[in-house]
Amino acid sequence: MAGWFAKLGNGLVVLALLAVAGTARAEGGKELFEKQCAGCHSIGGGDGGGPDLKGVGARRPAAWIVRIITEPEKLTAEKDATQAELVKKFGMEMPNLGVSRDDAQKIASFLGAGSGGGAPAAGAPAAAPAAGDAKGAEPPKEVVVTKELLATGVQLFTGKQPFAKGGAPCVSCHRLGYPGIDGGVLAADLTSSYEKMGENGIHGVLKGLSFPVMKKIYADRPLTDDEIAALTALFKDASAKKAPTRDPYPAAGLGFFALLFVAAIIFKRRIR
Repeated sequence: MAGWFAKLGNGLVVLALLAVAGTARAEGGKELFEKQCAGCHSIGGGDGGGPDLKGVGARRPAAWIVRIITEPEKLTAEKDATQAELVKKFGMEMPNLGVSRDDAQKIASFLGAGSGGGAPAAGAPAAAPAAGDAKGAEPPKEVVVTKELLATGVQLFTGKQPFAKGGAPCVSCHRLGYPGIDGGVLAADLTSSYEKMGENGIHGVLKGLSFPVMKKIYADRPLTDDEIAALTALFKDASAKKAPTRDPYPAAGLGFFALLFVAAIIFKRRIR
């Protein structure tokens, strides 16, 4: 009998240690979520640049959550149905931010994914703050488009007005179909970004700047709230205007080639 009680006591000790470990893992996951994920995802605050993750631990296996964090491109290559649905809905694949597998498991634990994929991890919080930065802040107020904000947004996007912290202008890599703006071709065309991501999504992306290249460039140069508002207004207006995609062969160029063609025909007839 004494041996049975000893075994029971040892089992309870193991369970207690596992509970403590689960709590610590979930707490570590909370910090990682706020740093790596909160720019695009909320927990209970609605979709943003990516889906609202409230209850995701009960809907998706922990292994899948770890994979979409650590190797989203492989899920796409494998034509994973859930990943395909997310890419279609949000217009882009979640970027690979270089999160380690161990850190991804901590984030999955924080999101309530147990080893079986359904039950919340021991000690994990029932819910996280509902706003876009997962720190309990209120969701961003909707930006009202004004001439002043648009003017500032154009200046910031093109680099004519530098960002307060010295970050590179958007035009260095991105195109935006908007009057007075041309743009680069190294990264995504942002003309329809507001339409795809909405107010919270744009705010989250600009607040976090978590995409691999942007993360390095803006690591110590975050945008201010005023700069985020001005760029949001610009993207909002660009999406509403839906400027046509730039023609790689503008009318002037086509006219020039037409004149050369006519001149060649006339010259050939004269030789004859």
